Amino acid sequence: MQLFLHNGLEASDKTLVFDPEESKHLVKVLRHKAGDQITITNNRGLVATATITQASHKGCVVSIDQTVQHPAPTQQIHIAIAPTKQMERLEWFVEKATELGVSRVSPIICQHSERKALRIDRLEKRRDAAVKQSLSYYGVTIDPEASIVDFLNQDFSDTDCYIAHCNHEIPDHLLKVSAMHNKALVLIGPEGDFTPEEVALALTKGFKAVSLGDRRLRTETAGIAAVQILGIKSIV
Repeated sequence: MQLFLHNGLEASDKTLVFDPEESKHLVKVLRHKAGDQITITNNRGLVATATITQASHKGCVVSIDQTVQHPAPTQQIHIAIAPTKQMERLEWFVEKATELGVSRVSPIICQHSERKALRIDRLEKRRDAAVKQSLSYYGVTIDPEASIVDFLNQDFSDTDCYIAHCNHEIPDHLLKVSAMHNKALVLIGPEGDFTPEEVALALTKGFKAVSLGDRRLRTETAGIAAVQILGIKSIV
């Protein structure tokens, strides 16, 4: 099955027009024509079966045949991660997080962060490609970048919260500390790690300090490791 993306898709829609980029992919690359049936999602669990009525590479038009709203995944994994110096590495993380079913990614600016500003549109483009490739119906929500202080001032009282750091006195491994849960949040720091003050602030907000193992991981690798550990925990 091939999956196409239209973020504006609603259950009440009868027709839909794709933007030029997706239209070109449909018509020029995949050579779809009028009468072909395709499957569309909106990144929020709604899936439509549709028939192409106008196969234009500038604005492909489809008629909606049927829509189905899929329930959100039971497990909600939220990764708050410091942006990497090289944007491509953060984009790679977003791509893999989407494939693995992460529900939310929050870029956090820390004292040791080497990158302070992001192109969220680039991250969303990488996410959208991963949604189609992995046949996902829910795309990861990508928040605007925020300082770690502002981020920690949010209410996460309904979530199991962890901070993975490499400071002295390495804490217990995430696999050991984490419980069976439906909602979990892990903070992943920059290449220079969190400062002691940032760790202390997170602890005062109810976060548990955790380790991801004996090896020092790149930021994006640590993010994926946390996702995998929580995913394993949910099925054991």
